[in-house]
Amino acid sequence: MKNFFLIILLSLAPLSVLSEVGDLYYCEMTQAVEIKEGKLINYIPQKFKFRIIKSDLIEFGQEANYFSGLELKVLEFASNGEEFYGENFEYSYGSFYFADVFRRPSAGINKLTATMLSAECAVVDDYSV
Repeated sequence: MKNFFLIILLSLAPLSVLSEVGDLYYCEMTQAVEIKEGKLINYIPQKFKFRIIKSDLIEFGQEANYFSGLELKVLEFASNGEEFYGENFEYSYGSFYFADVFRRPSAGINKLTATMLSAECAVVDDYSV
């Protein structure tokens, strides 16, 4: 009978997800483009890191790159532990995608700018990067 209750208890407990608070991701962009003032700009891909700092927040490292010091809110973690997303980004099985549209002042006029990028990422130990 004890074993029966133990099996029931273990089956009700959530399985450990692969993405956890504290995980550090090291990423290398595969594509980075911006549409600015009607022109398509291809950027040299950068490397960046981010960490899951809360169950609903990721924070990027302070290194000089597009995401330097940025925090993004996580809206949902998939139950498989390999996917999570926010308003303007998605992480899925090692691939990171980001897209954003914002106003950037240019010659005294606010113009819309669109940025899109993709990256391949891996969870790493803190001491390895």
